[in-house]
Amino acid sequence: MEMNIETSRIPDPFPCQVWEPADMEEAMMIKRQYGANAAFVAGGTLLRTQWEGGIVSKHEHLIRLDTIADLRGIDESDQHIHIGALTRLRECGADMYIANHGATLYEACRHIAAPSIRNQATIGGNIASAVGDAIPALLVHNASLHWADIGSKVDLIQQDIVDWLDVVKSGRRSLDAILMGIVLEKQSTEHQQEITFFRKIGRREAFTPSLVTVAFRAMVDPLGHFSQVRIAAGGGSGIAMRLSRCEQLLEGNRYHAEMITSIALLASEDFVTYSDPFASEQYRQQTAGNLLAAGLWESIHSQIERR
Repeated sequence: MEMNIETSRIPDPFPCQVWEPADMEEAMMIKRQYGANAAFVAGGTLLRTQWEGGIVSKHEHLIRLDTIADLRGIDESDQHIHIGALTRLRECGADMYIANHGATLYEACRHIAAPSIRNQATIGGNIASAVGDAIPALLVHNASLHWADIGSKVDLIQQDIVDWLDVVKSGRRSLDAILMGIVLEKQSTEHQQEITFFRKIGRREAFTPSLVTVAFRAMVDPLGHFSQVRIAAGGGSGIAMRLSRCEQLLEGNRYHAEMITSIALLASEDFVTYSDPFASEQYRQQTAGNLLAAGLWESIHSQIERR
């Protein structure tokens, strides 16, 4: 078995050994050998923010995954869209399969960080952080994640993203798992109008996390009744979540103007978040409610104007 090895200084003056496996088997073998002293890396933007923020220690070994061609690209089947974990955010934000069947994710990937970061960062790295801005969008599309885990007897693990987030919150997340890809289900929009939007508030575009993100997806019939409502919020270092009470407020009901005020208040109550030096818990909750209400109002009125 032959693989490339190089010595790197990321960032200077931190010496580390960088491994370039040709396939997943080699990557898993290296991880088994070095354990916690090794980290998987693709775009590198996630590790950089974690190192700079003191969230994780710098590793002696980095295992490059961007050398594995099978982890890149976007494919369509009859019922699903398959996104390789190492597909760049820029590609996700320009792909027509995702635009047509994962519109909220498409929009999110066009607004994560700055363009230079989107050119380098991968969708898998954004998810693996557990706090990436793409996660609320994936929640409203009921995405499933495909993992390879050196600690599992199963070759490939499939997991709904909402279940994976529950595992993360419980502290039972495997640190030896590699995200292989993301799957979105296609859904028929016959006789219905799909409404989607993604909104975020951040401190700046570059490496700092957003303060608050919200994602919305629902179907609306010709009479204005909502169905298949999915609403999620996240941001900062908090774990994204579905806003179930907000979903229940809309599900099966016909739109009316009073919903805007109600959903803003309900979202601020429903959203479980935190305080830090940059924003209080109350600010994040109120902002989530305001973003959701504004996005819903704009989307509904845009739909009315198109009729």
